[in-house]
Amino acid sequence: MQPTDIRNPDYFHKVVDCQWACPAHTPVPEYIRLIAEQRYTEAWAINWESNVFPGILGRTCDRPCEPACRRVRVEAEPVAICRLKRVAADNKGDISPYLPAVPKQKNGKRIALVGAGPASLTVARDLTGRSGSRSRASACPNR
Repeated sequence: MQPTDIRNPDYFHKVVDCQWACPAHTPVPEYIRLIAEQRYTEAWAINWESNVFPGILGRTCDRPCEPACRRVRVEAEPVAICRLKRVAADNKGDISPYLPAVPKQKNGKRIALVGAGPASLTVARDLTGRSGSRSRASACPNR
């Protein structure tokens, strides 16, 4: 099976209903294939590209992908897509090769991220590897 081409999200709507239903358009078939091959770290990395918290979502997501799963056309239940995301996160190995490298030289620019919620943490993750520095401020410093 070839990896899913995620460059055009409209592709999902035509072919991969579960991926289209996912708000992050996570390449579901690709990470399920990797889990089936017991390549949990790579499956986790696929999830991490579109979702900064795959282990958490594997437990808390309301699973909009599962009702859209084409498996229900031939079986009574859809594939447990959300639980598989959890399996990949729980069984992953060393993730350091998948993390962005911190630049050796900074550009002197600073970015302030207000809050410590998923949005700020996602922005911090996406900006890691670029040459600015980040700091986090929260309205609730005891959190």
